[in-house]
Amino acid sequence: MQSPSMFRPWAVIGLLALTCASVADAAYVTQCGVQAQEALRRINAARAVGQRCGWRSMPPAPPLHWNETLQTVATRHSQDMAVRNYFDHRSPDGRTIRERVSGTPYKFSLVGENLAGGDPTVTSAVQGWIESPSHCENMMDPRFLDVAVACVGRHGSQWGTYWTMVLGRRR
Repeated sequence: MQSPSMFRPWAVIGLLALTCASVADAAYVTQCGVQAQEALRRINAARAVGQRCGWRSMPPAPPLHWNETLQTVATRHSQDMAVRNYFDHRSPDGRTIRERVSGTPYKFSLVGENLAGGDPTVTSAVQGWIESPSHCENMMDPRFLDVAVACVGRHGSQWGTYWTMVLGRRR
């Protein structure tokens, strides 16, 4: 049996997102009451000091800026995962992060996504991304300039909470 400190609900995190979106629809039970500024503060704090992402040392990176369009993309993906009870970067109809952002006014040269499932707070979601080498590298990539994070919760779904971080750089 694992000790409680060894078990992490985000252990199975998708690769390649951080606002906590409150959703008025009764189908959602949001369990992640974080403000955009708190999410941004935590992400930029990690970027400011650099991180050890698995075996790779990532130097400090410039702060990211919150982007409302990316927040909408992140929220919609978290909602979709919660409603359809799946956890993946590719939606059941085959859409990827590139396709989801391409359908918005945000014209990007680079886009990425981090997912987390089951985390109750932005603190645990960000910590999970830092502890996952590929997610950490994505979050620390200095080429990204913009970010947004969303969390949508749904009772009865496999993960309970669905976190999406979308990172981007405009053309």
